Amino acid sequence: MLTVTVCVGSSCYMRGSDELAGVFEALIEKASLSHRVQLVGSFCMGECSTGISVKLGDRPYRDVRLEDAENFFYKELIPWASQGEMEPCSNSG
Repeated sequence: MLTVTVCVGSSCYMRGSDELAGVFEALIEKASLSHRVQLVGSFCMGECSTGISVKLGDRPYRDVRLEDAENFFYKELIPWASQGEMEPCSNSG
């Protein structure tokens, strides 16, 4: 199972991390990945100046933007899911 972690610390929250998590949650459900993807929140991930922080497994992504949420989901998460791997693909974001 892949854990998708969205920072909900103060800085990321002010940038819309709560809404970003909501978009991810809806896309996970729409893609029928609830049995393979776990969405969780995390307090400060230490990248406050770069925008919303997200991790796919242990792979960090900085400056994920709410307006790019769907693109990020399909570009980064879906390739992992379609390959059936336990770690996300090696593309960095």
